[in-house]
Formats: sequence, C-alpha cells, structure tokens
Amino acid sequence: MSTDFFARISEFDPKISSATYRSVGGEDDGDVFDTAAVVVTAAIAAAAEAAAQCPTDGELSSTKRAIDAAATNAAEAVFAGTTAEINVTAGEGVRDASPGAQTGQVINRGGPAGRWDGIFDYVDGTTLAARSLAGALALGGLGQGFRPVPDLQAYAILAPVGALDGFDIMSSPEDHAAEALKRIADALDMKVTDLAVVTHSVNGHHHHAGLIERMSQCAGEVVVPPHVSVEPPYLLSLTGLSQPRVHALVGAIGLTELAFAAALLDLVAPHYEFVFRPASIAGQRREQGETLGPLFKFTDEEVGELAEAGWATDRQYLSSDIVPRGSAEAAAIFAVTENDALSLPQPARTGDKTVSSGLLLRPDRRVGRVTITRSA
Repeated sequence: MSTDFFARISEFDPKISSATYRSVGGEDDGDVFDTAAVVVTAAIAAAAEAAAQCPTDGELSSTKRAIDAAATNAAEAVFAGTTAEINVTAGEGVRDASPGAQTGQVINRGGPAGRWDGIFDYVDGTTLAARSLAGALALGGLGQGFRPVPDLQAYAILAPVGALDGFDIMSSPEDHAAEALKRIADALDMKVTDLAVVTHSVNGHHHHAGLIERMSQCAGEVVVPPHVSVEPPYLLSLTGLSQPRVHALVGAIGLTELAFAAALLDLVAPHYEFVFRPASIAGQRREQGETLGPLFKFTDEEVGELAEAGWATDRQYLSSDIVPRGSAEAAAIFAVTENDALSLPQPARTGDKTVSSGLLLRPDRRVGRVTITRSA
C-alpha cells in the first residue's frame, strides 16, 4: 500500500481527505505514481461520487440527464485544476444532446504542463444508475496518440491476438459467427463448446436475437446482459480480476466504450484485441428485426462524421487503430452503483464525507484497488 498515493492525488483535488492504493496485479512499483495516473483517478472518482448522489426518483430521461450532468461537472472540475491540456478523443453526449465528454473537446487549451489524449465515459450504464440497479461505472483513460472516434458505434469481436490473422467480419454477423468462434477456440486451444461469449443486451430491441441464436448453437455459453451492456468487467475477467470469466465478446458496442476497452487491453491484456467495423446508430433505431443488418445502413451524416475522423464504413479495423500499442498511460474505473463482478461497492455517504471505490490500471498489467474519501 503506497504512502505517497494520497499526497500525489490530493494535489489535484483538495476535497480528497484520504486515499489508499493496494496493488492486486502486476509488479508493484512502490510509491511511484505519475501524474496521468493520479489525475484520471481523482477525476473519475469525483464523477462516480457525483453520479451516485443524484436523486433517482424522477422520470427516467430527466434523471439520466441529471446524472450525466453531475458526473461531467465533477470530473471536469478536477481536470480544470491541472496545468496540462486534455484533448478528448472519445466521449458521449453529442448524439443525444446529453451532458458528457465530447470528441474534439479540449480541456485547458494550451496548458503549460504538456498534452494528453483522453477517453471518458463519466457514467457507463446511466440507465442502471437512474434505476438504482447494480453495474454502472465511471470510466476514464489518458495517454498519447489516441485516434479520435465520433459518437457512433461499432460491430466488434474481442479475440486473442493469435486468432486475428485472416479474421474477416465484413459479411453478415449471423453468417460469420460460427467461424469466428472456431478461430477463437483454436487460438485458445479449446473446444468451441467450452467457450463463454458475452454479447449485447437485447433490452429495448431484438437486433441481436439472430446472432445470439447462431452463437448458442456452437458456443458453450452465451452471456446476455439483462439490461444494458457494460464491458469493462468482462474485459478484466481476461486477467482474473472479475467473474464470470469470458473468452470473447461479440456484438454492437459504442465507439466510446470500444475506445476505453482498447485502452484497457493496451494496459493490462495486450494478448487480446478487438476487430471491428463502424456501425450506424440511426439504422438500428429506424429498422426493427432480429438481425444486425441495420447496423450497416448509415445516414449521410454518419458517413460524413466517420470520414471526417478518418474512418471508412466499408473496412474493418483493430482496437489498436484507436489506441496504438503502448500509448495508454493510465485508466480508472469507479463504481457508480454496486458492482459485484469487480467487487466494488457503490459510493457511501457518512456525514459530510463520501467513500468511493475503484481500480487504477497502468502499463505492464499493473492494477490497484483504490479507495477515495472526499469531503462535501
């Protein structure tokens, strides 16, 4: 447990009255915490605390907006206290005109202490938080050389690096699912029938129904989240830091969530990578059905947004095209509501102090459990 962690992190948030770090993965480097690690931890802890304290007894859409606004304001207040410029390369909010980090946003423009690229989803699982359900997280990552992505989504498959040579996802997902799972199983030296695969929640629409049926015919287990999909716990199961253990993810994912996932993989699970192709939000909202075909029916506006950021609709990419290998410097994950998979309790208020719990992830698979106490 580092004695220096509190001294370093309290420089960036004077409301922090205590902070502890306990190494749970990788080699512990003693009391060395670089600025990126403590800044992103302080900001994401503040976001989680603010989101958790929002009332949740109102109408769903207004409650979600209030939660997003509180988390955004809290995180940006911490970032504004640094002297480094932060360029947001992945964030949510533009698509639905809701509060949040926004791709292209610059915090502390021209800051004298250098420059970071940032990936932020201040509340991943806002619906869960608004309904007081378990699983909502606050997420943020800092690094250098991240590639910007618009506020759209992707169709993606998480697979071992050894399975990616010749991997082709440009056909219908329902058509290539079986071959993709076989490649993953072969790379892991497993039987396909022993694979555990997580996919997208079908709550609110049924576009994944056909894919789920197809994968269920060959995989041992297909995990379908009951409400909304929050990916980091499944990714961290690859390193033994959460349960249940999964071997692959297949389905739709927001580009912001994919960017954060890419940062996590770069930091602690470089033996895995996502292969993905950009996907439409409008097409999925416009058309009903039980296939993922509408994911690839883009509006002219969506095509323009992707092209402006240098992405094409007719080719596939790797997650390292968003977060190049070795470019992530630190990422933080804090519970907004209780998270059993990561063994993180939701923020707890006692008097004028709130205790928040999270994970700090750094290069070379270094992971630590963090507890932050902040005064009102």
